[in-house]
Amino acid sequence: MNKNDPAKNPAAPQVDEAFDPWERTRPIPLFVVALVFALAFWGLLTYVSEYQAQRRGQQQNQHSAKTAAVAVAAAPPGVVRGLADADPATLQAVSAGTGQAWSCASCHGAAGEGNLSTPRLAGQPAAYLAKQLEDFRSGLRHNESMAFVARALSDEDIAKLARYYAGIELRAKLAPSLGGNLERGKLIAEKGDWKSNVPACFQCHGMNGEGVAPGFPALAGQQPDYIFAQLAAWHAGERKNSPQKLMDDVARRMNPDDMRAVSDYLGSMPAPALPAQAGATSTPPL
Repeated sequence: MNKNDPAKNPAAPQVDEAFDPWERTRPIPLFVVALVFALAFWGLLTYVSEYQAQRRGQQQNQHSAKTAAVAVAAAPPGVVRGLADADPATLQAVSAGTGQAWSCASCHGAAGEGNLSTPRLAGQPAAYLAKQLEDFRSGLRHNESMAFVARALSDEDIAKLARYYAGIELRAKLAPSLGGNLERGKLIAEKGDWKSNVPACFQCHGMNGEGVAPGFPALAGQQPDYIFAQLAAWHAGERKNSPQKLMDDVARRMNPDDMRAVSDYLGSMPAPALPAQAGATSTPPL
């Protein structure tokens, strides 16, 4: 047998010298790479955000404690008790604000004492304060600054802030600031002016001007400028959230001189003492 017979020995296959026995790796689609990086970046941001939130919470608690101590130190003379007596979140709203809203103390003072046309909050009935914040939030009472603040507060925030300020006893007396006739003011506050069909202030606001919740605020020790401004607002029809429109009718019957007289008299009265609390300490009013 001829082993070299080409008919019996098929030719070896031709090898392509350009053939690569190793399969080339297919490239990963760009969108898959982008998705992996996006998920990794999102996870990193989530971790950082949660960490920062925890840090902010710790810092806010520390800040609330510090600002409470500062508020006590900065309070005006006459504070007997109640200052900084609240949970950290409430003290944060009082001293530093909440969300985008500014702090209560930035306008109403460290102890809620008020100033000129900014009202005193300390010692006001809690139900009255809560109603006013709700009225600002709903638009029933108009004030752009207070509406902005009230809309940033939850119902729980409002209730806590109202209780906080209601629990502050501030006995400092204010000096008359409007040049009103104090004797005339005393007469209107205690007995009214029935010739003009103006009832006594104390008939609704308590025998000592201490307020009757929820509709009638404390008047004794309130800022005279604020009392006058509110009487003028009712007189002009700009304020409309009085129960049964009582103050609307009363204010329309008062002239500016009587408004100044009663505002100065009520503001110069000492604020009434709060009910005694177990274990509370007190100092004489100044």
